[in-house]
Amino acid sequence: MKKNKNKINQFLKSLEKIPIVQKACEECGLSRNTIYRWRRENNDFRKKMDKSIKIGNRVIDDLAHMKYFSLMNEKHWPAIKHRLLHSPTTKELTELERHDRKMAELRGILNEWRDMTIEEKTKKEPPEK
Repeated sequence: MKKNKNKINQFLKSLEKIPIVQKACEECGLSRNTIYRWRRENNDFRKKMDKSIKIGNRVIDDLAHMKYFSLMNEKHWPAIKHRLLHSPTTKELTELERHDRKMAELRGILNEWRDMTIEEKTKKEPPEK
């Protein structure tokens, strides 16, 4: 493996650009079998390979987001609709709305319980879930 230090670095750099093992192997002249053998035998190489794949996936995600926003700028309505339906901020708002509704419901229950007399409190059964 020491002899192939340059090829290993080239392979890892290729994975950072395009996280496809076969493509990176072709670019640096290594076989997939060799790469996966090194991966099994060398924990350090495995960690570096995993890190390079993560970096490559982020690059691909960034590219996809750029294309997505380009479509939106071109008034591509399906892309705009998709963004509105699946926007992370929309999901966060939905979670906040659910939380707010639940809190309002709990406040109502507590206020109702607070306003009851002691006799009513002892007679009332806890609400079912």
